[in-house]
Amino acid sequence: MNRQNITYLFLLILLAIYNFFFWREKLGINLLIFLFLSSFAVLILNEENLKSRNVIVSLLAFLYASAMVLVINSDFSKFASMTVFAVFVGFAHQKELKTVFNAFFTTASSVIIFPYNIIEELKQSSGKYKPVRVILRFTKLALIPVIFFTVFYSIYAYSNPVFNSYSVTFWDTIGEYVYEVFKDYPPLRFMFLFLGLILIMGMLYNRNIKIFAVIDKNFLDTLSRDKIFKTYGVLNPSVKKNLLYDLFGYKHKMNTLKFEYKMGVTFIVMINLLLLILNIIDFQFTWLGFDSKMVDNLAFYVHNGTYLLIFSILLSMAILLYFFRGNQNFYNGRMLLKLDAYLWIIQNAFMALSVGLRNLYYIDYYYALSYKRIGVMVYLLLTLIGLTTMFIKIYSKRTVYHLLKVNSTAALIVLLLISSFSWDKLIAEFNLSYPDKDSIDVEYLLRLSDDTLPVLDKHQNVLDKQYYNKGFFFGDHENGLKMYHRKVESYLYQQKNYSWLSWNLADYNTLKYYNYEEERK
Repeated sequence: MNRQNITYLFLLILLAIYNFFFWREKLGINLLIFLFLSSFAVLILNEENLKSRNVIVSLLAFLYASAMVLVINSDFSKFASMTVFAVFVGFAHQKELKTVFNAFFTTASSVIIFPYNIIEELKQSSGKYKPVRVILRFTKLALIPVIFFTVFYSIYAYSNPVFNSYSVTFWDTIGEYVYEVFKDYPPLRFMFLFLGLILIMGMLYNRNIKIFAVIDKNFLDTLSRDKIFKTYGVLNPSVKKNLLYDLFGYKHKMNTLKFEYKMGVTFIVMINLLLLILNIIDFQFTWLGFDSKMVDNLAFYVHNGTYLLIFSILLSMAILLYFFRGNQNFYNGRMLLKLDAYLWIIQNAFMALSVGLRNLYYIDYYYALSYKRIGVMVYLLLTLIGLTTMFIKIYSKRTVYHLLKVNSTAALIVLLLISSFSWDKLIAEFNLSYPDKDSIDVEYLLRLSDDTLPVLDKHQNVLDKQYYNKGFFFGDHENGLKMYHRKVESYLYQQKNYSWLSWNLADYNTLKYYNYEEERK
C-alpha cells in the first residue's frame, strides 16, 4: 500500500472515530484515545523523523497532558493537551524545527491550507481513479446549468401560484424524507464533521511547510559582529542597505553609538533610582510589616497596582531589548550600561516578587482564591523566567530569537504544570474555609466546574443565602442552596446521557460521591 492510500485510510478511520467519539460527548477518555491514535498515524506517515529528540520529548509531553485530561479533566488540561499535540505534529512534520512556537505555527499553517489540501487530493485522485474523474467532470459541466436552472425555477415559482403550490408540496415531501434519513445527522453535525476533517487533514498531510524550519535554521542564538555585516544574529547576513538603516543605522558612527550609550546609562540610572525608592517602600510596607488595616482598599491596592506594575516590568524588558539590540553588545565601554541593566532586571524581579506577595496577602486576608489571582501568580512566574533570560541575553550577547525559543518552551512547561491540578476544587476548599461565612462569594463558587459539587455539598449551610445573579442583560436574586441543587440535578442528568467515551476520573469520583450519599439516605 502506497503512502497516499495509507493517508486515506488513516483519514477515514480518524474521521469516523472523531464522529462517534466526540459528538455530544464530554472530553475524557475519548480525547486520550483519539490523540493517541492520531499520534500513531502522524508517526507512521513521518517515520523518517522518529529519531528526532524534539519529536520524542513533545510526544511524551502530549501523552502526559492527555493523561491529565483523564485524571483532572480541567479546562487547563484540555487546552494543554491540544496545544502540546499541535507542537508534536509540527516537530513530526519538520524535524529541522528547534522551537516550540515555530512547531506550533507549522501545525497551524497545515490546518489553514485545508482548501489547498482538498484541491491537491482531488487532482491526484482524478488521475488515478476514474469515478473521481467522472464526478469532477460532471460537476464542472453541471455547475453553470444548475445555477441558471435555479434562477428560472425561482422566477416561475414566484410568478405562477399553481406551480408554486406543487413546488411547495414537492419540497415538503422531500424535506420529510430527508429528515427521516438524516435525523441523526442534523446540519450542525455536518459542520462538526467538516471541522474534524479540517483538523485531521492538517495533522496527517505534511506539505513540507518549511518557512518556520528555515527561520529556526537561519536565526542564531548568539549575536555576532564583523566589519562587513556589523552586528547580526542570522546565519547568512546581508549588507544592510536601505533608507531606514541609512537614517538610523550605526555603520561606523561611533558618536551615535556613544550618544545612545550615554542616553541609555542616564535613563536607566534615573529609572533605577525611582525603582529603588519604590522597592524600599515595598520592602518596608509589604515584606517587613504588612498590615491590611493600613490599606484603605486592599482590593484596589492589589488589582490596579498589580496590573500597572506588571505592565511596567514588560515595558522595562522592551526598553532593554532596544538598547541591547545590536552594537551596544560589543561597545568596549558598555560595562556601566550592563551593570545598570543588571540592577534594573534585579529590581524588576524584586518588584515582581512584591506583587506576588501582595496577591498572596489579598488571597489570605479575604480567603478569596480565584482564577484571576492564580493567573497573576502564573504570569509573575513567566515574568521572572523572562527577566532571567533577559539577564542571560545581555551577559552572553544572546539574540531575541533565543529569548523567544527559551520562553516559549518555559511557557509550555508551565502550562503542563498548571494542567496537573484541579484548581476549581482547590479554590472551593480554600474559599469555604473562611471563618466569616457571610463574606464568602457564593455566586463565584457556584460558577466553578462540576467537580466542586462534593465540596459544596459539605457546606450547604454556607450556600443557603440570597445573592445577586448577574445575567447577560438582566440579573435576578437567587438562593445559593437552590441553585446548588439545580446544578447537581443538571449534572447528574447530563452524566446519564454520556457514554463510556466521556469517562474521566474527576466525574467518576463526583458520581461515586453522590451515589454513596443516595445510598446513605
